[in-house]
Amino acid sequence: MTVPQNNTSEDKPETDIVGTLMSLTVAFTMAMAFRGFVLEGFVIPTGSMGPTLMGAHVRNFSPVTGFEYPADVQVAVLNPSTKELPVYDPMISTRVPIGTTSAVAMVSEARSGDRVLVLKPLFAFTDPQRWDVVVFKNPVDPAGDTQNFIKRMVGLPGETFLLFDGDVFTGAPDARTQDLKIARKPEFVQRAVWQPIYDSDFEPVVPVATLETAMKTAWLGAPWKPTGPETSKWKLAPSRDWAFAGTGTTTLNWSVDAFAIDDWSSYNSMRMAYDAMRRFPRGMADRDWRQEMCFPVSDLRLCATIECAQLAAFTSTFTLTARSSTLAFAIKGSGEVTVTRSVMESGELLGTAAAKFTPRTDGLLSFECWHVDQQLWVFINGSQVLQMPYEFKSLDDRVTASMFGRTVEDYVRRHTDTRGPTPPRLAWTFETAAPFTLRGVKLDRDLYYRPVLHDANNQFAINGDYLSGPGFATNYEEPARLSDRDYVMLGDNSSASRDARLWGRAHALTLQTFGDAQPGVVPREMIVGKAWAVYFPAPVAAPPLPFVLDFGRIRFIR
Repeated sequence: MTVPQNNTSEDKPETDIVGTLMSLTVAFTMAMAFRGFVLEGFVIPTGSMGPTLMGAHVRNFSPVTGFEYPADVQVAVLNPSTKELPVYDPMISTRVPIGTTSAVAMVSEARSGDRVLVLKPLFAFTDPQRWDVVVFKNPVDPAGDTQNFIKRMVGLPGETFLLFDGDVFTGAPDARTQDLKIARKPEFVQRAVWQPIYDSDFEPVVPVATLETAMKTAWLGAPWKPTGPETSKWKLAPSRDWAFAGTGTTTLNWSVDAFAIDDWSSYNSMRMAYDAMRRFPRGMADRDWRQEMCFPVSDLRLCATIECAQLAAFTSTFTLTARSSTLAFAIKGSGEVTVTRSVMESGELLGTAAAKFTPRTDGLLSFECWHVDQQLWVFINGSQVLQMPYEFKSLDDRVTASMFGRTVEDYVRRHTDTRGPTPPRLAWTFETAAPFTLRGVKLDRDLYYRPVLHDANNQFAINGDYLSGPGFATNYEEPARLSDRDYVMLGDNSSASRDARLWGRAHALTLQTFGDAQPGVVPREMIVGKAWAVYFPAPVAAPPLPFVLDFGRIRFIR
């Protein structure tokens, strides 16, 4: 048997200082190489991609409904002496606040921006794809304080590119404006960018009288309002389960007085409220401010779960009137779905599609009805069962449909007309042989890329004369025409994003390097990489610790 020997102090190897230093040097070099060429972390400084990616912000929690949402804190930082900033619960009202806070209180609760990981070598092996979220060098400030930007890629090389009514339209390099076609988002991207308008899971948990005292006005209740002789048989908000105690046919109509269907953003609520307070006595409750500052949105998603003892004899029909069309989603509990598109005034059928699904046996039916990017989708119990794209004869027809009662020439002169697109109308009809209950009723909206005007505040004097007039890719008469290496980047927070629409002229260094870099584009060589994941979500201040990681919001970026 071999007996192990104990090492004496003389047997132990001496510390090799030179070897240790060499190991540390190699490790440091490998780490820097990995950071420089493979994976690098970036901090989101601003809210231009909010709420997909968040810059410095606060998380507002409503004691009225329990709804929580991020809100940009910049207005409090820039106006620290403001004693009262209105605080909104978007599930109660986007016009009337439920309370106030001070700028000092907001700043004290502020979180820093999300930390994201960026895959740098990916685009060496594959071309960037439309709707990717990417980090790139800012063409108007490639070596300055704002040299790194993060935005969503929406325009690709070699195409004609235009933004209209919140959507992206593209075509061949020499395409006429009226021949451009809509660019549709894939499902996984669309699910990532839906923004809530209303959710019945967040009804008041405090007495309505207490709520109305805080609001200093009457609460208008849920936006869906029953009509017709069966009104008394409905039990809606403040209950989260909406019950209908009758049989036959009944209808709910959406009240725009309770909830406007536009691109108002809870992320921008503090900034918008401050702007409205300075300009109108009633702040965001003033209809003139709303019409001037927000754009109606017709790309919507309705979700709900229905419980009915006689589901096989139950039908739900959601009707969206938008863009001079009537879009109807009819779902039968027996297992049939039909969507139709018809002319709003004449009723002429423009398109239809049908599908079947296997109904559940427990009396429950969950569904999602999407109208987005000129396409109708239906999901039943979590699975897609129907998809129907549609087209207009030309983009001119889309203009006159979206701006009902106005001409293409009227839209071209839109900067003297503060009206946006014609607002949509929503109706929801039920035919039932037994009482039923609705749960989880939600309405969400799509991203909306606004038309803008160039202004000096978003341009650099060092880059030459300021541009004026319609922002990049928003001029209907002169759409952008991209070269074979040009990309267009836009922020998800369109109403508060310094993106391609507003940049102005490129920096001299960009022009010297790439020669023909036109305003509003990013040359392929300036793209750093694809944003992959939020690895360190907006740190939470937690004295005496400097911060606490918000694990629940670690996520992949879509």
